[in-house]
Order: sequence, then C-alpha cells, then structure tokens
Amino acid sequence: MVHFLPIASGKGGVGKSNFAVNLAVVLAQKGKRVVLADIDFGGANLHTLLGLKNNHAGLGNFIFKQTSKFSELLQKTSVENLLFVAGDCLYPGTANIDNLTKQKIIRRLSMLEADYIILDLGAGTTYNTLDFYLLTKNSVLVTTPELTAILNAYSFLKASSFRFFMRQFKTHSAERKFINRFLKESASGTEASFLDLLAKTAEKFSDSEKIHKAIEELGRFRPQVIVNMGQGLDDLEMAKRLRSLVHKKLGITMDFVGFLPRTEKVSWSIASRTPLALSEPNCSFMRAVDAATGRILEHSYELNTFIGGEAGEEMFDDDFTEATDDDLGQLSAEFNQS
Repeated sequence: MVHFLPIASGKGGVGKSNFAVNLAVVLAQKGKRVVLADIDFGGANLHTLLGLKNNHAGLGNFIFKQTSKFSELLQKTSVENLLFVAGDCLYPGTANIDNLTKQKIIRRLSMLEADYIILDLGAGTTYNTLDFYLLTKNSVLVTTPELTAILNAYSFLKASSFRFFMRQFKTHSAERKFINRFLKESASGTEASFLDLLAKTAEKFSDSEKIHKAIEELGRFRPQVIVNMGQGLDDLEMAKRLRSLVHKKLGITMDFVGFLPRTEKVSWSIASRTPLALSEPNCSFMRAVDAATGRILEHSYELNTFIGGEAGEEMFDDDFTEATDDDLGQLSAEFNQS
C-alpha cells in the first residue's frame, strides 16, 4: 500500500525541503521504497538538494501534456530505493493548476510502486498547498522557534482546519453554503473563529448525520510538527505554546515529532548539494532526524476518507474563503502571556 507523506510550512526559510530530503534518504536507507516529489509549483528546487541537474522531465511537463507517461518523470538518485519527481517553475501558470490536474497527479502518484511518497509542498496556504497537505490526517508541518514562524505555523493549521471541515461537504450543499457565508461575514471585520464555526454549524444542522460525521473526521485530524533550528529550552517552550494555542483556538491535537538543532552543517550540505544523511549521518542534526523518522513511521498516512467519499470528485473545488489571522499582535500577546 502506498502511504502519502505531505510536508509543508507556514513560511519559507524554515528548512522544510532540507528535512524532506533527509527524511526521504533515511526512509530509503531503512529499506522503504520512497518517491520524493517536488510539489512546490512555481518554486521547485528540490533537485538541487539532491545534487541532481535540472534537465529531467518534471511535473510541469506532465501538467502541460508534454508527456503522458507519469513513469517518465521518475529519476534515479544516488540512494538505493529512492526515486525523485521534479517539479517545474519554467512554465508560466504551473503554480495555478486546476482541480482536475490535481486529481490526476494524485491518482498517478498513488499508482506508483512505493511504500512512501513524500510530497515537499510550497510554503503558505494556497489552495493547492492545503489540498495536498490534507491528503492525510497526520501530515507534517515544519517550523522554527522564531515568533513569526510559529504564528505562521498556527495560521497554516487554522486554514487547514477550515479547509478540512469544508471539504467534508459537497460544493453546492446547504452545509457548504452556510460555511462560506460564515467566513465571508467574518472576513468583513473580526477574526473567523473555527470553534465558533463548528458550534454554529452543528446547531444549524443538528439533525444532519453529515455534520456529526464531519466533526468526527475532524477529531482524527492530528498534524505532526517538526521544530527546526532549535537551540535550547526557550525554543522548546515556544513549541509548547504553539501546541497550546492550536488546542485552545482550533480544538485539534498536534503532535511534536522532532526537535532539530541549529547547525552550520546544514548550510554546508546545501552548498555541497549532498544531504547530511549521506555526508554526515551521525551528526546531531541527523540523529534528531532519525528519531523523528521513527515517530513518523508510527502512522499510516493513508489517503483521507473524503477522497472518493462524500465529496467525491469535488474534493478540490476552489469554493473556499481563506481564513487566517490578520491580527498577529493579538496572538503575539497571547504567547507572551502564556
């Protein structure tokens, strides 16, 4: 069975791609068949971290129908058991793929002979990023202990929660219309409260089995967080505050699966185009990655039930109003008070 493992970040520069590459190498070294796919449309550069040249057909070629055989996108790497699928930032509009193309990419990926398909996603909360991130209930989010990164991580999880809940219902259903109206009214002034949305939706459709099922599914949404570039107990405390804030404001549980130390070795490995998992597998950073890998392997990463379920082929519609926090000052104050 193929297991999808999407990896995202609330902002750029937190080491998401570096973690994805080293995780892929470690899994492959453990005997897992791994496909690492660069899903950062418009900003693909994962090949550089692997030491590969950007001269192989990538997802851009598939999206723009220059190749119909998805198998032609698979590149061999220097690591046994690890194959790579390049992204593409050479074609205008690649970052804005339509819904049918997203579905096609996921179907083709799910047909590959692999144990794990790691998706290195673009930073931020675009529709594409959220949809790929929500393919599983235990997807990974990478952040740093820096306040802005922590707040962006929270905003990402909030947008993911709204998207996750909305996608439990068909596009033109009464529930979806109610959710959209709630978000649009909130966008006019105050911050949209996710817990308030759940309460009002449950009240409005109290006799709906779909609502109860959606809330039950949401209870299984348990993102995993990697804190990168950590340096001490203060940084660990910032991570704990993120977990507290997510539980308080979103009502969801997140798990910490890794605390990776800041080290200049990462910069050196990027400059040399060689993953640390290959050049210095016993360094402190890789020991932390290896420990995180063990925790990650505890989950299954099967596709979410709403894929082919209630929402069916409409799972990737764009009928969604993004809801993130405009008032970072308020959140910052909560961090400082907690």
